[in-house]
Amino acid sequence: MFKSILSSKRYWISVARLGVAFILLISLIEYLKYYFGNGSEAFLAVKINNGLWVRYLLSRVLGGLAYGMIQAYYFERRKHKSNQ
Repeated sequence: MFKSILSSKRYWISVARLGVAFILLISLIEYLKYYFGNGSEAFLAVKINNGLWVRYLLSRVLGGLAYGMIQAYYFERRKHKSNQ
C-alpha cells in the first residue's frame, strides 16, 4: 500500500496543495504574532536583509513538504482502507 500511495499522482498533488497552505498559514501567523505592529520593514530587516532569507525559505519549504507528505499520506491511506 505504501508504494502505491507514493507513486500516485493524486498523492503528490495533495502534498503540494497542503504544503503551500501550510507555508502560507505559518508565515501569516508568524508575521501577525511578531511583526504586525512594526510593519513589514521589521520583517524584511530580520528575515531578508540579514542574509537569513535562504534559511527562512528553506525552513518553510521543508516544513511544508513534511507536513504535506504526512497529511496527504494519512488521507490517501484512509481512502484505501475505506475502499477495501
